[in-house]
Amino acid sequence: MRLLKILVAMALLTTALFAHANDSFRLANGKLIQDGQSKQEVLYIAGDPVNQEVETIAVDDGAGGNPVKREILTYRLRSSLGGMSLVVVTIENNTVVAIESRQESRL
Repeated sequence: MRLLKILVAMALLTTALFAHANDSFRLANGKLIQDGQSKQEVLYIAGDPVNQEVETIAVDDGAGGNPVKREILTYRLRSSLGGMSLVVVTIENNTVVAIESRQESRL
């Protein structure tokens, strides 16, 4: 029984990792915003965001590490599923690292 619980937990974690690794949002016109794209690609595909936040994160680990520039772009876009969606794109050092979306009718 314990082995079964461990296997189920591992399967759920694996599924969650794959689901997170495949962040994307398809617009009504068929274009895709996805992890790994540059900020310029996102702006070309989706246009100007409704809101944009910029923050610089610096952690002093004693090794003189480089700070991370994080930008959060918020969009209101028509999705390929129909209807409007609120889409939040997180960009770190000019690369998309996360995309979250929620249909307006489900907010």
